[in-house]
Amino acid sequence: MPTEEGLVVVSMSRDLLIKSDGLKNLKSSLRGRLSGALRIGVIPTVAPLLLPIVLKPFVSLHPDVDLSIKEATTDQLLIDLKEGVIDGAIVASPVLDEDLFGYHLYSEALKVYGVNDLAKREMTPGDIKSTTVWLLEEGHCLKDQVVAFCGLQEQKTQFDGLNVQCSSFATLVGLVDDFGGYTLLPELYVNIMSQRRQNRTRAFVAPEPVRDIAMVVYRPFVKKMLLDELIRLVRMEMEDLRGEESIDAEIAKG
Repeated sequence: MPTEEGLVVVSMSRDLLIKSDGLKNLKSSLRGRLSGALRIGVIPTVAPLLLPIVLKPFVSLHPDVDLSIKEATTDQLLIDLKEGVIDGAIVASPVLDEDLFGYHLYSEALKVYGVNDLAKREMTPGDIKSTTVWLLEEGHCLKDQVVAFCGLQEQKTQFDGLNVQCSSFATLVGLVDDFGGYTLLPELYVNIMSQRRQNRTRAFVAPEPVRDIAMVVYRPFVKKMLLDELIRLVRMEMEDLRGEESIDAEIAKG
């Protein structure tokens, strides 16, 4: 463990590194081309859905940027932010911390997946409250959101005699297929499922539950240009995706 004097040295050294990064970013902006290192954390329920959409466009547009991605839970990413391990974290908002700043990226509705009551076009929390609901394991903020929205009791979130600690949507969907019940999935995940499974997915009656995804930063003035560009690109790609979905929906209706 560092001494008191050592902690002061660590703090001053961290500030020097941050200012050094700021000078590098200023230099790249004066050249008219973004460069430098950008370290981003992403929660596991967002990473496999968002990264395939934005990584290639970002790398193609900014070949001089050294982009690093870390996947971890929200709690760990917030610690990493404050310790300077990462420059920004893509998490579900809100994040209640006065030291952090959040920038909205996009919102997505939560959908119901289940093999029961397929004749119903829309679902209510009451429809699934009395049966088994498969959830992600502790540590995923989406689990807390689902439990709160549906008013679930803990004993209703597992199948009798079976306790599975899930960390992926694919596992949740497989459990529903095998044992019945329901699970809640974000809209982006539903879009990449097979047509057969999409047919088993329904919306909630209005107002639908929605999760908001944000870029959270500890020191917004550090690597601001790099972060602003990534935020801009995520927003643009998500808007384009929404536009394509609307066109596909109109074609399907027609």
